[in-house]
Amino acid sequence: ASTLTLRINPSLMIREPLFIFLMVMVRCLSALINPNPAISRLRFRTSSSLSAGAERKSSRSRRKERKENQSTLDLEWETFDFSESPKWDSRFTGDGLHVASNTDDWEEIAEIEAEHDVALQKDFERRHEVWNNLDDELVVKATQLLVPFIQEERWNRIQSIMRERTQQTKFLFENISNPSNCFACLRTIDSFGMQNVDLVMQSGQYQGKAALNQKRGMRTAAGAAKWLTIRNHLSTELALTKMKQDGYHIMCTDVNPQSRDIRDIDWDASGKKICIVMGNEERGVSDVAKKMSDESFYINMCGMAESFNLSVATAITCAHMSAASKDGNGPLRPGDLSKKEYNTLLLKGVLNSMKPKLARALLKKYGIELPKELNIL
Repeated sequence: ASTLTLRINPSLMIREPLFIFLMVMVRCLSALINPNPAISRLRFRTSSSLSAGAERKSSRSRRKERKENQSTLDLEWETFDFSESPKWDSRFTGDGLHVASNTDDWEEIAEIEAEHDVALQKDFERRHEVWNNLDDELVVKATQLLVPFIQEERWNRIQSIMRERTQQTKFLFENISNPSNCFACLRTIDSFGMQNVDLVMQSGQYQGKAALNQKRGMRTAAGAAKWLTIRNHLSTELALTKMKQDGYHIMCTDVNPQSRDIRDIDWDASGKKICIVMGNEERGVSDVAKKMSDESFYINMCGMAESFNLSVATAITCAHMSAASKDGNGPLRPGDLSKKEYNTLLLKGVLNSMKPKLARALLKKYGIELPKELNIL
């Protein structure tokens, strides 16, 4: 088989008539050299690609590469923005699981989904346990070894942010449908200095192909929130039971005769830490959440719209809490983390700011090996 390779200067492509004429002449020349089109191969390369020694990639390869780059680069915590189609944002399809449109075996699918939910919950709990059990001296030593390998400005920012973190208040999101909404809420909470967030992703609450695919996107969103401490629960009842055991005062967003305007809330009245329950975008909070909450509140509205978007309602609630917090009082109390949690978050911040291979190699050089369960290295 004969091969004719043509070097084309990219600047020629700008002059369209000349480029087309040149293409036609080359094809004619190729036919003269080898009249059998089945074995004749004509390759076009730009001079820049030839000089780099790079082969031209097929359209399939380019699509695959774009997809991989999008999944790893576009879901950025510090620069995230909604896509043109938030409910079907491809950045939240990282687990590769999809339900076919003509699927009839919903019982089997629901069973598989439940298994994935249990696995996710166990994975979160295992990682929390491993982080909590790390030796304090090991955490500090690992941080000191890695700090010289990140920019000084980045390290100063990490310290500044972690000094402002608070554990006084946390949010519990109940069966969110839209992963873009979830990710936006998590970033808002991070921006107001709250460290802990809880999620409920209850398998039975997601019915149908669309709902299941969106719930899978929720798992991706939760896994990408690397600057927060996230816990996942299999049901609202289990989540709120745990909250009560941990001494939280539970407040849910709901409109009922007993609900109070958010502007009238005394955030310090209970003398406890606070957990705010935000419900599903369409259904609101569940009856279980209403029953188990200590009180409820609403955000006053004056327009024709029936409700705020979930991420907007979360931001408004955070803004009210921030305005009510001062001098160590109120729902947001910067700097109330324990020393152990603060040091652990510093290490997480440094690890999140480095290439995993570099961090692993540096720690190994000094005989430090973090547990594999952390999924950091």
